[in-house]
Amino acid sequence: MKNCIRRIVETFVRNDYSEQTKKEVWKWFADEEHAEEKEQALHMLWEKAGMESAPANMNDSLKKMKQNIGFQTETRRKKLLPSWIWQAAAVFFFAVSTVSITLMIYFSRIEDVDLIENYTPVADLRQVTLPDGTEVILNSKTTLLYPAQFKGDTRSVYLIGEADFKVKPDKEHPFIVKSNGFQVTALGTEFNVEAYADDDCLTATLLSGSVQVYFNNLQSQVILKPNEQLVFNRNTKTHQVHRPDMEDVTAWQRGELIFSEMSLEDIITRLEHKYPYTFVYSLHSLKKDRYTFRFPAKTTLPQVMDIITRVVGDMEYQIKENKCYLIQKKR
Repeated sequence: MKNCIRRIVETFVRNDYSEQTKKEVWKWFADEEHAEEKEQALHMLWEKAGMESAPANMNDSLKKMKQNIGFQTETRRKKLLPSWIWQAAAVFFFAVSTVSITLMIYFSRIEDVDLIENYTPVADLRQVTLPDGTEVILNSKTTLLYPAQFKGDTRSVYLIGEADFKVKPDKEHPFIVKSNGFQVTALGTEFNVEAYADDDCLTATLLSGSVQVYFNNLQSQVILKPNEQLVFNRNTKTHQVHRPDMEDVTAWQRGELIFSEMSLEDIITRLEHKYPYTFVYSLHSLKKDRYTFRFPAKTTLPQVMDIITRVVGDMEYQIKENKCYLIQKKR
């Protein structure tokens, strides 16, 4: 649990998210569940940053923030956060340069919420039934945040990773999946969302029904039809809509590995999601070619690497403990 919370906090402070996404994450962070682990995670990041990295006007902004939110006089909250957390938050907010005093006011006054955090470890899949009856399959290294009970006009969840959603129909309460400036809204349907923090692309694939996908920090939108897939590149800010093989899209749910026209770097990223190993390699030694591989369920990492290195041709691998080393063959 502690490592999972640290990953969420690190992902949040190191990426540029939309204002709505920041509010959702801070809403989760403000919840008292696992409060000690959350404090430890932020404290660790604070120590990493060091006081020397604090902006010159941080103290003034921090003082103004406390005055605006009545930090010293607030008595209704069950627990006041330690002052160093506010200092750490101020430093990190300056670092990502997109969070305002208004957001901090929102954070300080938020009502108590009961959020559930569901994390799927590496090399594992997990099935979850949400409070409204929606069925979710979580891929490995995926975190899903959702309320113990849906309230209000919408049913919103927050996703880091990949998941398949079979949404319980409810026309009066749209189902919304949010992730890093990316949002999929549905009434009753089945769709797949892939939004790993370490991937350049965010992907939404519609299997049945209809969904509206918001992307590019929610500034753009596309309505998908069944068997259509939207891929948004966070770096180039471009998107494509095409019709993939649905068997390929859902292969991960069957434990299969499918790489279609992918670079070695992207393949390695996917392998780190699938297997509990860290890959060690030199980026410039990787070929820029694109490859297509298909591996059945229960294929071991050595079996995968045997085939990949054989196809690439000038690469060898060594697995030692929990690391996989990629080595360029000597000529």
